[in-house]
Amino acid sequence: MSYFQAMNITLTEELESLVQAKVRSGRYVDASDVVRDALRRLEQDDDYESPALEAALLEGVRSPHRPYSKTTLARVRKAAAALK
Repeated sequence: MSYFQAMNITLTEELESLVQAKVRSGRYVDASDVVRDALRRLEQDDDYESPALEAALLEGVRSPHRPYSKTTLARVRKAAAALK
């Protein structure tokens, strides 16, 4: 059994304009419909698992393990720091 619970939210002017535009487009019945769809999509995004990441992890798990040297760890740390 599904029911709706009323909830009040505060949006920036930009987000409010976006919601209104989505309703005016005719794709959504009202603002609640827009928010529900956005939350469903957010939930799907949260559940998305990258096939490339999964393949890389599996490759790492399946490969023979050998401890990293201090030089290798330093190189990895330096590369990671450069990404920030």
